[in-house]
Amino acid sequence: MAMRDDMKNPAMLELLRAQRAQLAGRLETPWWYVAAMAFAWAVAFAMPIGSHYLTGAGIGGSLLVIVVFLLAQYALARVSGVNVGIVTWRYPSGRAWTIAIVMVIFAADAGETLLLEHRLLAAAIVVGGLATVVGTCCWQGHLRGIRRDLQTGRGAR
Repeated sequence: MAMRDDMKNPAMLELLRAQRAQLAGRLETPWWYVAAMAFAWAVAFAMPIGSHYLTGAGIGGSLLVIVVFLLAQYALARVSGVNVGIVTWRYPSGRAWTIAIVMVIFAADAGETLLLEHRLLAAAIVVGGLATVVGTCCWQGHLRGIRRDLQTGRGAR
């Protein structure tokens, strides 16, 4: 395998490593971003319960989640200067977390719906609360993976 000309210069490689580390460091998630995402997950996982008892709660909750998510992403991009975008599964380390988030969404929705059909509201609320915590942790892991990809140079494809 032939080395490129820019790979022969150790000073350039060190500068590139430092720039990647600086870029990844700017993507640290602030507390308000984590809180906004936790709120969005809580609303998302409360939608099966709300739509079971209230007409139109599903669409209203969906719109609220979309607005909160987009505003949080926009604010994070403005504060950090790094716009990872919405299609974050394109980052290699984010793919596993994306799959985990999708699994949590399907499992929580199915579990809450089944519990509500059997009139177990308290259990459905517990499932929604646990799914909120797991979804928030998965999203944090997802962003850590993106940060690691930025630091190592494995960007979005």
